[in-house]
Amino acid sequence: MFRSSTILSNSSSGKPDLRQMRSGIYRHMLQTRGWKYRSFLRFLRFFKYISFTPTRGSFLEFYYVLMRFLDDVVDGDVPVPQGYHEPQDYLEDKIAFSRSLENPRDPVDFLMLHCFELGEKFGEEFHKETEDILHSLLFDARRRGTWKVFSKMELQDHFHKMDIRGTIRATLKVFREDPSKYPLLEPLGTASRYQYDIEDIATDLASGYVNISREEMEELGIREEELRDPSSPGINRWLVKHAREGMDLLQEHRHHLPQGKFSLLARATFPLVYARPARKVFQEVLKKKDSTLTPENP
Repeated sequence: MFRSSTILSNSSSGKPDLRQMRSGIYRHMLQTRGWKYRSFLRFLRFFKYISFTPTRGSFLEFYYVLMRFLDDVVDGDVPVPQGYHEPQDYLEDKIAFSRSLENPRDPVDFLMLHCFELGEKFGEEFHKETEDILHSLLFDARRRGTWKVFSKMELQDHFHKMDIRGTIRATLKVFREDPSKYPLLEPLGTASRYQYDIEDIATDLASGYVNISREEMEELGIREEELRDPSSPGINRWLVKHAREGMDLLQEHRHHLPQGKFSLLARATFPLVYARPARKVFQEVLKKKDSTLTPENP
């Protein structure tokens, strides 16, 4: 069993070994969900070399590790660190620390400080993006295990903070791009979110997360009892709808991308790291749907 204490231990100097922490989280990701993260972790390691900016590459690695660990705490993939009863308690503490940056209490606080210090070295700050992502994680922590169905607007606000305003703005800063361009990448960010929703539908529903909006439940005729069964007909209808919309979003992204006049590195990264994996997931869902169609089952 992976324990959070294995990566949240301090060194003899009182400060954590952040490289050891990074390696521990990487190992855990590869051991438990290697099929999902292996390619992205390779990109993180490769980025610092192809971009010729080791500091930016290090920031991207450590910032991803920071958010991945917190996301794993929220999802229950690692235990809540000692001294906290619930994931939301821990997230609230990290949000408070991100605002004060005073009196770090555990290795995650030191890791956050390290990320901000790396950002300062290349002239960027990530406080607003960090707060957006942490508040989105807190939303997940509070709804875990509830099977509560939210409105389309509530879910869009939640995912906009994490995937668009938080993650994309931070990524643009790392890539030396103008973060105000982030609306141009909203179709890609939303498509990536649809990819994750499809990939994680079984584990999300098992954990009590419902990323199906109230409006979609009504539109697709999904009964509440189907939320406990990811193979149910209603959930399958939602998967197909999400895949079709995802393909449309990727097409919209390709149409809008030239407006951003992004760098060669950014234009090479978007399809390789984000668009291609999302398209593969959408195509697999639609192919599976088509294979089930027969003259008797149109």
